[in-house]
Amino acid sequence: MTDPIVTIDHIHKVYEPYSRWMKLMLRSATTEPVVALADVSFDVYPGELRVILGPNGAGKSTLFRVLTGLTTPTDGTATILGLDATRESTKIRKLVGFMPAENRTLLLRHSCRENLEFHGRLQGIEEADLRNRVDETLEMVGLFESRDRVGFALSTGMLARLMLARAILHTPSVLILDEPTGAVDPIGAYELLRLVQKIAAEGDLAVLISSHRLDEVEMLNDQVLLLNRGNVVYDGPLEAMSSTSLRPKVEIVFDEPAAAVNASQTLQRVAGVEDVTIDGNTVIVGSSLTLPQIVSELDGQVEGVSSIGHARPKLRDVLEEMLRPKTGES
Repeated sequence: MTDPIVTIDHIHKVYEPYSRWMKLMLRSATTEPVVALADVSFDVYPGELRVILGPNGAGKSTLFRVLTGLTTPTDGTATILGLDATRESTKIRKLVGFMPAENRTLLLRHSCRENLEFHGRLQGIEEADLRNRVDETLEMVGLFESRDRVGFALSTGMLARLMLARAILHTPSVLILDEPTGAVDPIGAYELLRLVQKIAAEGDLAVLISSHRLDEVEMLNDQVLLLNRGNVVYDGPLEAMSSTSLRPKVEIVFDEPAAAVNASQTLQRVAGVEDVTIDGNTVIVGSSLTLPQIVSELDGQVEGVSSIGHARPKLRDVLEEMLRPKTGES
């Protein structure tokens, strides 16, 4: 099996309260430690795209800061190709391409080519190779024809592509994208993410991407890490995350409400039936069983089946259910 490029091993990050004079300067009222990440572990393999989901304050930005060596974890380790992100942060930054949520780090008075040449020099790319590498990267993201246009003359979607070009210019092993499509229109966002998928597959990059657009998450349809209050709520394929909610919905109509009540009581005792609701003389069943299996369990109680369907919930509904506090939680 291929070794992972990124390994997050039991990372904890706790922000301690500021001292009294720092609280005055920063106008912070925090008096208790804030747990940003609590025992987070996962791996990212070559060519894999890992979507980091979670509400504001879930720990997504802290996780990215740990990976890029900008924040020291309280406990645990983060490694990229075996290099420790804390102790070898300078080497790590050579391996990571980072695309921030906003374009404030671009030189908008300079052309696309000048932006990439400046960044390439910071990354230590040899001058003899830099010009060709810049042109190849601009071609890859579809900006070669606009290479001499200044940042102020670019559309929002083109600026996003320029930031992506800057992130991949030095041929990194890991690509970290923080809300890359936040200001891009839906069509431009779709094209940008398809481009990211292509780059990841062709270059065997490990990609971590945070997004609040659930339609984009469904389109990417890859591995998902769901964070809430610093804890991992789910880690795995997107399809598996909502599989328990993708039960067939069978609607059975009876002659009278009493028959519906009797049938519902019977079905609630049947293995494979997880959701039974009553609406007058109708029983709605959410089950992994087939219709004949359901009818056989009712043993002659059924008067008729009005409709059969499959209800696929929206990803938003699935996430809300997973993030909802359990009984006893604050």
